[in-house]
Amino acid sequence: MSAGKFILAGCAWGVVFGVMNGISNAVLLPSAPFISIRPQIALPMAMGIISHPIAGFLVGFSGNVIGDGLSGFGLWKFWNWHIANGLIGFLPGMIIRCFGIGRITTVRDFGILEMGVILGSGVSVGVAVLLDYFFLHFMKFPESFTSWILPAFLTDVVNGFILVPVLLIMTRRLILTLETRTILLITTLLVLAVISTAGSITWSVWYDLVSTDAMIESFYIAGIVSVLFIVFGFVASIAFVRRITDPVSRLTRAAEDVEKGIYDLGALNPVSLRNDELGQLSRGLQMMANQIRKRENHLLLQVKELQIKIDLDRKERDVAEIVETEYFQALKKKAKEFRKS
Repeated sequence: MSAGKFILAGCAWGVVFGVMNGISNAVLLPSAPFISIRPQIALPMAMGIISHPIAGFLVGFSGNVIGDGLSGFGLWKFWNWHIANGLIGFLPGMIIRCFGIGRITTVRDFGILEMGVILGSGVSVGVAVLLDYFFLHFMKFPESFTSWILPAFLTDVVNGFILVPVLLIMTRRLILTLETRTILLITTLLVLAVISTAGSITWSVWYDLVSTDAMIESFYIAGIVSVLFIVFGFVASIAFVRRITDPVSRLTRAAEDVEKGIYDLGALNPVSLRNDELGQLSRGLQMMANQIRKRENHLLLQVKELQIKIDLDRKERDVAEIVETEYFQALKKKAKEFRKS
């Protein structure tokens, strides 16, 4: 995509993002005077990956300007958060590009995607906090930790973690292979389990708390624990899924190699050492490939021998044709007469 196109796309989707921000800002989080539940935060992240990191930055930056203007906060009052929203679109796209990932087809690619979302959320909020600390001074510490910093980070991480893969599937940047289907299923179950558990625990003790501040503190502690469990659970899920899908992927690539006439299946050796069905299948495929290679080598040898025999027969036939010609017989007769004289 040319520079003009992704700049135009960034500005156009920035308007959409801004309008959605204006709508969602009508419902703010508990104790957070400027933070709402923003599922649309996945939009700049996805645009940074699908189009270009600069397009993601433009969506986040311009959309936050528009959203603040529509919400009555002022177009430039919280300019540090405009930059932060731009970074949240820029960083995931840049991370994907640095790893050379075009389409997400493996567990590794998916892991880099989600870690890019988490890193982008953390860095962007950190930049906003630093800019406020040095220039704007709106935040008051430690109060702002639960009123601005933590709510912004938690909502961005959870929304991006869940919704960015959905947008990438819709735009076919995330391809549903065996690996991605498996990690998507496990990740979805993980997120649902963690959020439902944290929500149930928070709800069960909500009315037992002595003050509103205690309720809010309990809510955000549950949020922190949820995000930590999601991150660590996701890392463990990647290792688990790779252990399941890696042998299958190796077998698939080996079958493709055999189809192309490549019979050296040494890459299957780790799978062949297994004692389960996959190991049995791998050993069978290696044995079949070796037999096909031997048969092809034998056929090639036979073809070569046949070609040599055909060439010899052709030589003999050509010589016989030459010898039987009248011209050759005349030369032969003259040669005899020459020897007698």
